[in-house]
Amino acid sequence: MADSEITMSLSRPSRRDVLSAALMTIGGTSFNTSAAAEPQHHGATDAAVLAWKAWRAAHRRTLALCRKQQRLESELARTIGFPQVVLAAAELPSPVRISSLRQLDELAADLPSLCSQRDEAAAALRAHQQRWDDADRAIGYSVSRQQEEAASGEEESMTKGVLAAQATSLRGLAVKLDVLIAIGADGAEGRHFPWPELRRIRRDIARLMQLQRHDAVGFTA
Repeated sequence: MADSEITMSLSRPSRRDVLSAALMTIGGTSFNTSAAAEPQHHGATDAAVLAWKAWRAAHRRTLALCRKQQRLESELARTIGFPQVVLAAAELPSPVRISSLRQLDELAADLPSLCSQRDEAAAALRAHQQRWDDADRAIGYSVSRQQEEAASGEEESMTKGVLAAQATSLRGLAVKLDVLIAIGADGAEGRHFPWPELRRIRRDIARLMQLQRHDAVGFTA
C-alpha cells in the first residue's frame, strides 16, 4: 500500500445498540409487546404490518452483525492496537500520535525537524498495519463489517417500505410509529426529536387497540 494510504481504522459508535434500545423501551412498546403481540387477525393484511415484519427481521440481522463487527474490532484494538506511531519533537509540548504518513507530512511542514523521523515512522506504521491486516484476516473483521454495511443498506430500504406502505389498521399505525421513533433515535437530530409527542401518540394507539380487543371479546361473549 502507498505511504499515504496507511491510516488508523476508526471505531464506530454502537448505532444499532442505540436503535434497538429505543425500540425496546419507548412508550413501553416493542417488537415483543404491543404491536407484535396483537392477534394475527387484527391488521393481518395491513401492508404496513407486513412490511414491518420484513423490516424487523432485517433489523435483527443488522443488529447481530453490528455487534459482531464491534466485538471483533475491540479484539483487534486490544490485541494489536490501531496502527499508529508516537512522535516527539522539541517544538512540541508533548508527543503526538500519528496514524498516517499524510499526518506526518502535514506536521513536518510546520516542524521541519520531524522530517528526519519520516522513514522510521513509515516503517513502524507499515509493520503495525501489517500486523493489523494479518489479524483482521484471521478473525474476519473486515468481512463482518462489509456484511453489516450490506445488511444496514437492506434495512434502510425496508424502512422506506414500511413508512410508504398504506396502514389500514391501528396495528399498522403502531408499527409505523415504532420504526419512525427508531429512525429518530438513530439520527443526529435524535436529542431534539419530539419524543414526548410521539410517545403520547404511540400510547394512544396502544390504548385504542386494547379497547378494540375488549369490544371484540364483549361482542362474542
